[in-house]
Amino acid sequence: MGLPAVVLLSLSTLNSAADLRDACHPDAGLVRKLAAGEAVDIRFSVAGEAGDCFKVVVQHDGHSTEGYVPARAVNGREEYERARAEARSVASTEPAAGPRPPAGPAGSVGPDAVSKAMGLLQQNRNGEALAILEAVLRANRRDATVLALAGQAARQSDRIRDAIAYWQESLEMAHSPVVERLLKQAQQELAADRSSQQLIGMRFSFRYDDRSVTPDQARSLVPVLDSEWARVAELLGCRSEERIAAIIQPRDAYLKAAGAAEWSGGQYDGRIRVALLEPTPGEETRQTFAHEIVHACLAQTGSWPAWFHEGLAQKLSGRTLPTSQIAVIKQMARTHQLPSLGTMGQTFARMSAHHAQIAYATAMLAVDLLYQHYGPDGVRSLIQSPERLAQVTTQLDAWLRE
Repeated sequence: MGLPAVVLLSLSTLNSAADLRDACHPDAGLVRKLAAGEAVDIRFSVAGEAGDCFKVVVQHDGHSTEGYVPARAVNGREEYERARAEARSVASTEPAAGPRPPAGPAGSVGPDAVSKAMGLLQQNRNGEALAILEAVLRANRRDATVLALAGQAARQSDRIRDAIAYWQESLEMAHSPVVERLLKQAQQELAADRSSQQLIGMRFSFRYDDRSVTPDQARSLVPVLDSEWARVAELLGCRSEERIAAIIQPRDAYLKAAGAAEWSGGQYDGRIRVALLEPTPGEETRQTFAHEIVHACLAQTGSWPAWFHEGLAQKLSGRTLPTSQIAVIKQMARTHQLPSLGTMGQTFARMSAHHAQIAYATAMLAVDLLYQHYGPDGVRSLIQSPERLAQVTTQLDAWLRE
């Protein structure tokens, strides 16, 4: 479970009245009506069936509400998309570099440096990103957005205390519901996390709770993590420039620290976090780690919809769908009880256990069909050519109904 994204913090306003909906679709559930001029915190952009939308957070009567609004209703969307495109370009074309002074006059924030750091975060090169952001902050400490991004880089580097400090400093300068939420999550994690023992592998920095995992068990898990990364990277075509933080905790501590749904067993947020779901680490633990490793791998290759993430994560971790469940999903598809894959682009994390079970099964069946018709080489090729995904998705919807 878990679809990571760099937190692109952008406060804007609406240029017209708009409906805040729970998905990027005109028939999605209405959350509430928004008025022209109302402030919105842009989280990210998505492409829906009726055009582009922004995922936003809005404040109302002292409460934060998330939802989707049409991109055309948001002021400053061109600047937001330009910055996002610059970050993507940097992430895909620029070589790694150490910290450099910000561009522009002394005391100004260097947009090139910040964009580069955002690109590095997308590639999970968190240490490099944090070094660049800290260089920017040494030149100008009075920028709430750079401080917020530094907090993100610190968290993904598993430096949770530093992340809290950066986010607290950011909030002292500018109010942001997004940063408030991240700070609260980080403080909750710090209070619940007792995984203090650490081992270093080739690809992972592994942290564990020695009340549940013995040192010998921990040492046996590190090569498993490294070998699972190598296997997944070969299948999907990803690579890791830095070690990824991986954490294993007792289930109750994991749920509290991650703020995860009761049915969740793992999460990827720039780090891999899993719950120990068996008395001692074994095959279930390996599969859970493999599932989150797929998320980490895909996150470095681009932005992919939830169904693609979750379907691949299940398949490549070694899980299979029972024949009876396949029949149920196909029947639901034939009778139009399932949404199209194109509308299953957002995280499943907030679903009820029942709806999550259906969503995960649908995603896995779709990926099974993808492998049946395209093979491993075709799937890897698709990951290298993401513009083909929309056409492939339409075909998969048809196959699900057969």
